[in-house]
Amino acid sequence: MRTYWNVEALAWLFTLLFCVLILGPIYLKTGLNYGFYIQNAVSVFVFLTFARLLFLLRFTPYARSGYIRFILIAVSIPLFLYQLNNLYDFQRFMDEEGTISFFKGEYQLEDYQIGRFIRYQFVFFSVASLVSIAAMPVRMVISFWRTTNTRDAV
Repeated sequence: MRTYWNVEALAWLFTLLFCVLILGPIYLKTGLNYGFYIQNAVSVFVFLTFARLLFLLRFTPYARSGYIRFILIAVSIPLFLYQLNNLYDFQRFMDEEGTISFFKGEYQLEDYQIGRFIRYQFVFFSVASLVSIAAMPVRMVISFWRTTNTRDAV
């Protein structure tokens, strides 16, 4: 059981480090002008966490906890709506303002490339988190069925 907790701690550490690696270049180039830090961090965090739970649930220390699995089912609906709203807000902002509003001072060619990075990574992680959120209740129902009908499967 201690090994499962160590793996879980490493997974959370990896998720945090990955969020910093994605948002770090954006912060270094745009500073506080980028207004989607929280939404972007939530998208990356939810995608990595839910994807890990979808595929590696049996290696978590709470794989057989019915309460945690039920909470994951219940939280999927409002989290899905929140992520969908974030994606719509970002797309509306991109259509109205564009990436130029994230930068201050003179606009350079490197700013165009960072602007493309911002747009593509936000859309990628938002859509990936929406897919993983939508798959989570299905996976948890399968997990409930397996733990009820078999001894060792999760």
